[in-house]
Amino acid sequence: MQITGIRHKTLVTADRTSRRTVERWLRKGSVSSVQPWYITPEAPPDVVALLRLGVRPTCLDAASLHGLWTPPHTGTHVYRPRLIDPGPELEEARIIPVRRRNGKIAPQGTLQPVILHGSAMRRWPDHDPVPDLELVLAHAGRCLPTVKAAVLFESALHLGVLRRREVDRIVAALPQRTRRPLSRIRADAESGTETTVRWWLESRGFPVRSQVYFPDGRRRMDLLVGKSWVIECDSREFHDDPLSYDQDRERDLSLTVRGYLVTRLSWEQVFLRWNDTEQMLLAILRRGEHRRPPVAGQVPTGTESIRDPDILRA
Repeated sequence: MQITGIRHKTLVTADRTSRRTVERWLRKGSVSSVQPWYITPEAPPDVVALLRLGVRPTCLDAASLHGLWTPPHTGTHVYRPRLIDPGPELEEARIIPVRRRNGKIAPQGTLQPVILHGSAMRRWPDHDPVPDLELVLAHAGRCLPTVKAAVLFESALHLGVLRRREVDRIVAALPQRTRRPLSRIRADAESGTETTVRWWLESRGFPVRSQVYFPDGRRRMDLLVGKSWVIECDSREFHDDPLSYDQDRERDLSLTVRGYLVTRLSWEQVFLRWNDTEQMLLAILRRGEHRRPPVAGQVPTGTESIRDPDILRA
């Protein structure tokens, strides 16, 4: 994967850019040299910081650069071929993780330790600063807890950046302890919060279905637990879209009037306050409300007049 502002020197030579032109760029400061790269001011500084250390981003960090939905995590994940020594400074390095948000690459969070992925490769697979997505997911499958790896795989499938057979090939090469649970990955999960909550329910043996259509056949629920418990999972860490907020509440009311129990979980509840969230979800499950069927029949159209005799008598 190419990154704006970072170009491998062999590719610059292949483009037939003359040595004199490159030397003029270097003198003017419009280009700097970081072996084996040429760097321009547009390059994300924290990606450049990794290249200076002799490593390249992978796993969660590279997955974000590829545009996948990524869960929060600590550490900056990098890799190198086994015959390349990244240098002693890597052990003490602290890098701000780089993430892609709204189509732009920008540093996020605080300084994080570097997590080095060992590699059986003898040399770099290509001249790109970020490896291909298949290699990124292969690293993630060996590094991450299964649910976090599943978030990346399901995001890749949902976005259509990898086909099912490509994902199956990556999973088939993973160790058995990871390969078996990852056989459950789906292509219809629309966010990492949805994947995380669904996997939690499945691991506890509760019946759950993804992306089930509303009774009107036009809209879909994120998760349907049992017969009537709908869980909607917000995918955004920050919420600033009034139209989306209004549409979400309209969906909730439409389901409630049909007899569904609707629970809306935020990104923060799933990833920052999960222990409390888990206990509350278990309390609902223990009451068995998900086993109650929804209300049959038509939904009011808005023209009916609902009269309360007690109110009228007052």
